[in-house]
Amino acid sequence: MREWCAAFGIDFFAVPPILRAMSIRRFAFFTFVFLLTACGTTGRRVVVESGPPGVRPWQRPYTVDGERYVPLQTAEGYREEGLASWYGAEEHGGPTSNGEVFDMYKPSAAHKTLPLGCYIRVTNKLNGRQVVVRVNDRGPFIPERIVDLSFRSARELDIVDCGVAPVLLEVVSPGSGSVRPVADPVAAGSSYTLQVASFADPEKARLLSERLRKDLTYAMVREVKTGNGRFYRVHAGRFSSRVDAEQARLSLVRNGYPDAFIVAP
Repeated sequence: MREWCAAFGIDFFAVPPILRAMSIRRFAFFTFVFLLTACGTTGRRVVVESGPPGVRPWQRPYTVDGERYVPLQTAEGYREEGLASWYGAEEHGGPTSNGEVFDMYKPSAAHKTLPLGCYIRVTNKLNGRQVVVRVNDRGPFIPERIVDLSFRSARELDIVDCGVAPVLLEVVSPGSGSVRPVADPVAAGSSYTLQVASFADPEKARLLSERLRKDLTYAMVREVKTGNGRFYRVHAGRFSSRVDAEQARLSLVRNGYPDAFIVAP
């Protein structure tokens, strides 16, 4: 932080102690949320635009170092390719952009425009490994990087040592753009489930649901309407933890259901 202040002409000792204790990344987010000038004498600014009442700061368009970003209100079908990086101990225990506590040992990610609260599947294009994570932070603001992963997520993709890797990002559970910090869903008595497949034909969905019910006890078909028509999504299994749900998902992938993903409570 001291070196960062010197580089941009900021008096380090004029910064309040609570801000001096922050990492550079978290200091930038503090500035981001409270609409402060970020870069002193350089003229660069981090600015969040005003919005209608009830629209939270992370839902509004914002500008970082002269580049404007417009958060998506929904992201169904979103896909993106680029570089993934990761962050861990330096930010562990600090606040994310939507006020949650960052835990480097949980699957989460930062993205510049995706709705906070949506789930994305990230595939390492070098080794084929995949992980499903929840977006609860903003960033990374580095050219060509599209997503910043928690340490655990990066470890599952085997990119901790190399730092960055080319990935494919796909939204598997879109957010609404109005996410709020939430309590631990398991503690609230809820459970995880899996979306195994989606069909335009309701009969195909029904037959798959019946097959899955034999092995996973619970299965159902959820009818949804989208801009592309009416679809029938097959959900199966109830799991008290994401670890158990992930083990079941991997089993389904091995048995011919590569698009299965975890649906959080």
